[in-house]
Amino acid sequence: MSRLFVSVLSLVFAVSAFADGSLAGAARTADGIALPQVVLVVTGPSGEHRVVTGPEGRFRVSGLAAGSYQVALETAGFVLSPAPTFTVADGETAADVTLSPAPIRERVLVSATRGEAPASTLGVATSVLDREAIAARQANSFLDLVQGLPGITSARTGAVGNQGSIFVRGGESRFARILVDGVPVNEPGGAFDLGSALAFELDRVEVVRGAASSLYGTDALAGVVNLVTRRALPGEKPGLHLGAEAGSFDTRRFEGGTSGRSGRLDWNMGGVRLDTDNDVANNGFEETAGAASVGVEFSSDTRLRAVLRAYDSTLGTPGQTAFGRPDLEGTFDRSDLVAGVTLRHVQGPVSHELRAGYAQTHQLSKDPVDSGSFTPTFEGQAAAFPSSDFVDALGYQNNVARLSAGYQADAQLAGGQLLTGGLELERETGDVGSRADTLLSPTRTNAGAFLQDRFVIGGRAHVTLGGRLEHNDNFGWKAVPRAAVAVSLHGGPDATTLRASAGKGIKEPDFSQSYGTSFFAQGNPDLKPERSRTFDVGLEQRLAEGRVRVEATYFDHSYRDQIAYQTVDFNTFEGTYVNLGETKARGVEGALEIAPVPGLALSAAYTYLDGEIVESGNAFDPVYAAGEPLLRRPKHQASFSAHAQRGRLSGGATLFVVGRRADSDFSGIGLAENEGYTRIDARVRFDAGKGFELFVLGENLFDEEYMEALGYPALGRAVRAGVRFRSRK
Repeated sequence: MSRLFVSVLSLVFAVSAFADGSLAGAARTADGIALPQVVLVVTGPSGEHRVVTGPEGRFRVSGLAAGSYQVALETAGFVLSPAPTFTVADGETAADVTLSPAPIRERVLVSATRGEAPASTLGVATSVLDREAIAARQANSFLDLVQGLPGITSARTGAVGNQGSIFVRGGESRFARILVDGVPVNEPGGAFDLGSALAFELDRVEVVRGAASSLYGTDALAGVVNLVTRRALPGEKPGLHLGAEAGSFDTRRFEGGTSGRSGRLDWNMGGVRLDTDNDVANNGFEETAGAASVGVEFSSDTRLRAVLRAYDSTLGTPGQTAFGRPDLEGTFDRSDLVAGVTLRHVQGPVSHELRAGYAQTHQLSKDPVDSGSFTPTFEGQAAAFPSSDFVDALGYQNNVARLSAGYQADAQLAGGQLLTGGLELERETGDVGSRADTLLSPTRTNAGAFLQDRFVIGGRAHVTLGGRLEHNDNFGWKAVPRAAVAVSLHGGPDATTLRASAGKGIKEPDFSQSYGTSFFAQGNPDLKPERSRTFDVGLEQRLAEGRVRVEATYFDHSYRDQIAYQTVDFNTFEGTYVNLGETKARGVEGALEIAPVPGLALSAAYTYLDGEIVESGNAFDPVYAAGEPLLRRPKHQASFSAHAQRGRLSGGATLFVVGRRADSDFSGIGLAENEGYTRIDARVRFDAGKGFELFVLGENLFDEEYMEALGYPALGRAVRAGVRFRSRK
């Protein structure tokens, strides 16, 4: 018996000795993006262990007996084929895992949770244009790049460079938080003119639909748009890239830059110059812009990144040329600067991030000569009154800036729970108004604290709960929550995922609404924030071994306490701003991606929008009356795209279909509807070898006549051709 006892005791000690090993590593994509909150399954002599990755995609499984262990994945859109195998002995075994994309790859984005996250683990509706999609589209401007995405409507007053806006799920153009590399760039009050934003040096574009004030505070009533500057890929050797193109409407574009990695340093820098006459007298546009992203890795746990974007442009502003003679003297000069720096340090299961950002825009509109009045006409209809030329020789300026700083911590708790919290401070300043008068020069400070909890239930349900407490100099304290869940009904290449989200959003007044001094438009310091309540539920289905992805989402948004101008005294026309308006928007978004064979990609998107004015803040214009549809937001919108590559030749085409929408000529003609239109763009590229690429682009190939905004004709058929060079890696 004593020998048996000794033998059993020895066996117990032996098993304990063999169970002292561990696996530790990080899960990343092939291009180096960390993947937190994905479920890994580790199988070996100690049985099956499930682990949820934490900050930086890191994971650790301890108490493993010696032997061979296989790591598998339970996240849609990525593959581990073959599944990696690691040999565990005493101590810790390094087990870094690189995930390859499935035929239709999973999108990884930052703006939905303020940290890297695969889209299938999020309950919110998102769209991501990655580097490959941006290169395939070859869009000249940012608005052309995002047009056709689900839930997004764009409108521009003419061609590239002219005032341009996006509407997310029926919200106003000022209802989306715009970020450049995480730096907020909205003007105070939420507005941001995207018309002059060129699509260059971009790594990806992220769109989050639904209120996101729980993370970002003001402006995120309907969603978030984040532009991420291109970064050098892992292992990318230093190199140059150059390009030149020319074509219709006297268009010329030149660009160049450098990118690469050397030791602990990585960089990407580039610039672009664009000139075009836009086919209308006094509508020429010229812009010089640059972008840079530089990273320094001090150690495997500490790194610093600095980003910079700058634009300088000049545009002629002829007005609504569809209704009459162009204004030959109006101009719009603009310069923008966005800069940001981020210091990130990871210490065990906790990551710390310090961030600072600065965004400014200097805008000057001038009209030095009176071109005289005229009566607007369109297709036999004439306005009831003439339009006058409002002369302002010194110009109207809109110079505003936003300085932001913050701290964020991400901590992985027991069971894979990922807790995110942080503090932010923003300082807004401006000098706004006619240079002939005293400028409005207000300042405003916003402060916010946010907390977000992400956890996985049963390896299938990814839950996100969060909220923010925001303080604004104008409206004081407000709390905004958000909740989301994504449930994987079954994993693998043909995964089915259900998702739902709900949240609230807030937006501050602009400077004029709060601080205006004009007798006819006095600022109201007691304005409440504009508010939103958003809800959506959706389904994503992958089919055919991951070669087909179908997505459908129902959404319901309401936008309340919208700020509107109100006349206080009709005898003196004294006026101010009040919280009067309310609108609602509900509808369906659909997306389809198919990768039937290597080298061929097909996609489609559709948006049905039922938007309505519930309570009007405008008593003068009938297009803003209660019960009317939302301005410039079509009920039906769709896009269809195809891209193919064979050998050195590649090409694609995109069809845009935009339905009828409510609009106004705002000139007294009485037009209240804008016709729908169909546009086809196409592109062809040829790899000429030795780093050279030849390309031809065609836009609006069938020369469709249409206006995105009434009075401002879009360009007809345009063809451009050019050459690019990228030094071989």
